[in-house]
Amino acid sequence: MRSLTPGRWAAAGAAVLVLAGVVLLIALTGRAGPDGPPPLTASAGVAEVLGLTPTQTVTTFRGEPVTGAEVLRAAAELRAEVISRYGTRLGPGFWDRPRDGVTPRRQLREKAVGAAVLDKARRVWAREAGLIGDAGEQAFQRELREENARRAAAVAAGRPLPGVPEYDEFTYARVRAAELDSALGKLFAATLDLSEKRLRARYEQVATQGAPPYEQARAGVRQALIIEGYQKELRARAAA
Repeated sequence: MRSLTPGRWAAAGAAVLVLAGVVLLIALTGRAGPDGPPPLTASAGVAEVLGLTPTQTVTTFRGEPVTGAEVLRAAAELRAEVISRYGTRLGPGFWDRPRDGVTPRRQLREKAVGAAVLDKARRVWAREAGLIGDAGEQAFQRELREENARRAAAVAAGRPLPGVPEYDEFTYARVRAAELDSALGKLFAATLDLSEKRLRARYEQVATQGAPPYEQARAGVRQALIIEGYQKELRARAAA
């Protein structure tokens, strides 16, 4: 075996130190060098995770842009769910650590885009039904400003006001979606089979032991059929 000269010992030692440095860098940051992606922890904001800006167009639905703002709003609502699914290793590299072949970053993006497209389908349907004039993000932001101005005026005048004095965009998006769902559901009900035969058949299908009699449950059965039919139609529109 050939012995190592002092020079070779020094070179070998330097190589070991370099390798140790690389291992330490990966362990601490989740990346192998300065050119890698940022080693984001689970606490990173959704804009940083998804690399989106509010004004960019992420996709379109029936010619309507689905903007970064809409996707980021949906992502903020879904973020905790995705983090929970991927466990407790929340440190650097969390968003790029796959589970079942899918990273948290990818799942958040897919879920957020899907939710934003569903909301766009809702707003486009509402526009077609004459419930709103514009399905775009700028129109949503204008609605939010107008609603908050109305609420501020009510508070200043001492008038009773249901709900909070001022909406943030996340709360208002949920409230507005619920309002549009209710209005569209009522319109869509006219296209459904809500005959007594259908209502009784559904009641018999879902009623369990101890359930109230049909006459008492009828209104609830009818409303459940409307919600089920409306949600199915909304999902179909979003997927088209």
